[in-house]
Amino acid sequence: MRLDQSDLPGGITKVRLSGSLDIAGAGEIEAPFAAISSTRDKVIVDFTGVTFLASIGIRILVKAARAIGGRKGRLVVFNPTPDARKVLRSTGLDSIVPVVADEAAAVAECAK
Repeated sequence: MRLDQSDLPGGITKVRLSGSLDIAGAGEIEAPFAAISSTRDKVIVDFTGVTFLASIGIRILVKAARAIGGRKGRLVVFNPTPDARKVLRSTGLDSIVPVVADEAAAVAECAK
């Protein structure tokens, strides 16, 4: 699992995930993702490259959403694969974290 971070206008941090978000992948990104979620208030997560999403990956997203939300910030996931979207829906994560189609929609969601 790979995590790339970039800053966008408006104080938005874009996190791009690539690979399998299983137990091994989660172990690779947990610390850097926690660091981002503890310091940034507007985070969008690009799921384009996520090839598999396990429950441990959901846990990382929930922890990040709680940390960011506790500061009145926003975490948004965008462009998940059909399989990842199914997992996000079936676990109910999409009721906690907005899941949108593309980067423009994620940026707009952060502005709310």
